[in-house]
Amino acid sequence: MRALLILPLILYLILPTRNYYWDGVAIAVNIEKHASLALILHPSHLIYALCGSWLYRCALALGIKTRALFLMQGANAVLGGLCVPLFYRALRGTGVTPSGRLAGALIFAFSATWWKFTTDADAYVPSIFFLLCTYLLMADGRHVILAGLAQAAAMLFHELAILFLPVAWIVLRGRRRQTIEFTTFALVPVLSAYAMACRVVLGDGTLPSLLSWATAHSPDSAFDFNPLRDAALTLRGTARLLFGGRIAGFHGDLLSRAALAGFAIAAAVFLWALARGVKAAKWSAPPLAMIWWLSSYAVFLFFWMPQNTFYRLFYLAPLVAIASTAWRQAPGLLLVPVLFLWNFAFVIYPESRPQSNAPLQFAMEQRDRWPPGTPIVFHRFHPDLWTISYFTPGTSWIGLDRADVAALNRALDYAHTQRQPLWIEADAYNMIASSSEGRDWLSRHEDPAGRVEFKDRKHDFRFSCTR
Repeated sequence: MRALLILPLILYLILPTRNYYWDGVAIAVNIEKHASLALILHPSHLIYALCGSWLYRCALALGIKTRALFLMQGANAVLGGLCVPLFYRALRGTGVTPSGRLAGALIFAFSATWWKFTTDADAYVPSIFFLLCTYLLMADGRHVILAGLAQAAAMLFHELAILFLPVAWIVLRGRRRQTIEFTTFALVPVLSAYAMACRVVLGDGTLPSLLSWATAHSPDSAFDFNPLRDAALTLRGTARLLFGGRIAGFHGDLLSRAALAGFAIAAAVFLWALARGVKAAKWSAPPLAMIWWLSSYAVFLFFWMPQNTFYRLFYLAPLVAIASTAWRQAPGLLLVPVLFLWNFAFVIYPESRPQSNAPLQFAMEQRDRWPPGTPIVFHRFHPDLWTISYFTPGTSWIGLDRADVAALNRALDYAHTQRQPLWIEADAYNMIASSSEGRDWLSRHEDPAGRVEFKDRKHDFRFSCTR
């Protein structure tokens, strides 16, 4: 039965998502254009892009021609697949039966948000991999220093891993020397790495600069103190950890319909077994460490960007562990096919197809129109353009911050040297057309017949051709 623990890894590798997380695409863009170290280092996930860059350079050195994004997806699939037996082992000391541990591990593996992000490029999966390593090394009791180093690695991959520290201190309570060793080896490498990175990025290693940089976040990231709204978002986000997707995303081919039929049968069997099991239920207290693990993240994320489901990946493992240990006679193995078939039909399979990603599909349709060397003028390099630029390799993207006719003429001259037209993205076009000089330039150079457009409920792509 334990051989089933390898199944998630296989599925992660053969069904990579095509609906890419925008942050992963941005990192891949920087890696492939060999951006400076200052651009690659990011305080929220300090070493993730650095490791992706190293992986990409190793592939090139070995003569492997691939894309950085695909390498990072593959690395996440492997680490995510390894998390499944690690989680199975973490359940071993909880008193859960082997079948219950297998059910818990597969529920963890096939949960919607986890399954999606293990097939994508993101820093959450490696961070959680090292948190599971930390938990197991601490539970062993003989490898506290290694546990501290694993905790440091988790925090260097993503800052949210710092919330696991109280869990470690709970596990190590009463062992003063080991607590000091763990804390030292967890924090010293992280503080040293952040101090060096801050000096590289800002040229300033002072404590105020370090604190400001390490806690920097995007303008749309903030604490929210609306208890009713936050409670609703927390419940919704926790449910979406397990079951995801949209009815509209259902593909409708033979494989999808078979999965949906299987889901209906599996759900009926599970509900029947659940109703029978409730009558004879025996409840047990879950491990204190798992309660702290869940609580430390759930409380923080109740107030910090509660609308973001993917941050809740950090408490998926304790959530499943608590459920597995609290009700040990629950029909967990019968829940696995329910979870698997629903998420396969409505999340994983649809999003493994390029049609699920409008910018990707648009980019692939332009490859003949935009061969390598084609110059494209843009004003604001927003996430959709990241994907479009990444999947039209060889195109030259030229930033324009104002309606500068001289800069446009230089871009057009460059286009002539490439024997290609000059393309102008919609935001840049509107900015140019806002001035009389720009309108005059467009009237002389624009080719209205060459415009390409795509529009749906969420996207509006327009590129104008000039010669």
